[in-house]
Amino acid sequence: MVATKGDLSDKEAVRKAMEKADFESVRGKFRFGTNHIPIQNFYLQEAIKDGDGYVLKTVATIVEDSQDRFHEQCPMK
Repeated sequence: MVATKGDLSDKEAVRKAMEKADFESVRGKFRFGTNHIPIQNFYLQEAIKDGDGYVLKTVATIVEDSQDRFHEQCPMK
């Protein structure tokens, strides 16, 4: 982890670095909510035959910036 210079022993520093979510995600953009659950988009995808295998094609964005519905009740604010 660049922000902690590879030192994972400082749990508070690791937590703060992760809260910033300044890294690439395989699911696209996201950020962490106040309760540390990701806020992210959800996509409708379709498996398309491509040669000898299949690939996923994104058809639509179903939900944008989805957040845990209990985030306002979380004491981690």
